[in-house]
Amino acid sequence: MENETKIVKKHTPLYSIIVFLYAILVKLLFFMRIEGKENIPKDRNCVLMGNHQCILDPVTLALCTPDREIHFMGKKELFQNPVLRWIFTRVHSFPVDRGNIDMAAVRTAMNVLKNGDTLGIFPEGTRSKTGHMLPLLGGASLLALKSGCDVVPVYIDGQYKIFRPMKVYVGKPVKMDDLRAGRMNREACDQLTQRIEAAFTQLSGGKSLPAPKEAE
Repeated sequence: MENETKIVKKHTPLYSIIVFLYAILVKLLFFMRIEGKENIPKDRNCVLMGNHQCILDPVTLALCTPDREIHFMGKKELFQNPVLRWIFTRVHSFPVDRGNIDMAAVRTAMNVLKNGDTLGIFPEGTRSKTGHMLPLLGGASLLALKSGCDVVPVYIDGQYKIFRPMKVYVGKPVKMDDLRAGRMNREACDQLTQRIEAAFTQLSGGKSLPAPKEAE
């Protein structure tokens, strides 16, 4: 599939209201600043990959793309609550079974990108509680390679503590043309995963790296 040449601009009422109110909230409570918005392609859709530590992370990613709405892949457990399911399905979110190879979620994600929409993914697969990123799952890299879309890393620096400044760093698209030119196999996915991890390390100034193991 070739890179999309045009993004889809939507204005979903609930999505717009949530993002608008959240933008006010984070400026007042977290003094949030976003750097690098210009790194997100303006003329085509992409895959935004962010680190994950809080349930608010998806809305934070949404602040990075005011010109479009993001479709998020979220763990299926969140959709078991009727109220949350009603909200999530109306703001372009869809479930994924993290414990298995969820081909339905993969097809949905591919269709999102094929239709010109932007996809949001948290490649760690779950929230980190250590302050450092967890190992990235290979499925996110496979999806990125197959889609033909740019991958833009977003590092959220801060813990959403009131009156504690937070920064969000948006990186440049991860280079992968050489990987797409070759065979799309496990090795290519592993190489892309390493490049994405390196991008997060650079954005975070090394904060994203796993905590050092204590000596026995």
